[in-house]
Amino acid sequence: MRHELIQAVQRLRGGGHGMGEHVKVARVEDVAPGTVKCIRTRGLKIALFNDGGTFRAYDDYCTHVGGPLTEGSCEDGVVTCMWHGAQFRVADGSPLTPPAGGKLRAYGLRVEDGNVELTVE
Repeated sequence: MRHELIQAVQRLRGGGHGMGEHVKVARVEDVAPGTVKCIRTRGLKIALFNDGGTFRAYDDYCTHVGGPLTEGSCEDGVVTCMWHGAQFRVADGSPLTPPAGGKLRAYGLRVEDGNVELTVE
């Protein structure tokens, strides 16, 4: 339930105009392969992963009770929430172990001229 509330608030903050805007959130070199960085922009708290050179962005909240994913461990393409041990596949946000409450909410990304840009509504 908490995760659904977080998503609803974030949709409202994003404006919901249907047109995505690209916001620079990092430089490519800011996030080493196999690591994660917490990004705050436009009222969002995002977990930005460098998954072997492919950038991925999800809400920085575990789907169990909202623990910060960026404070957990990130190894071999799996992020583990430090609060209760829920694990998620970085490649697609899929839950791998209980007590994960579902798939992570993903955001679009692009890399332009060495900048990592998040797509926000």
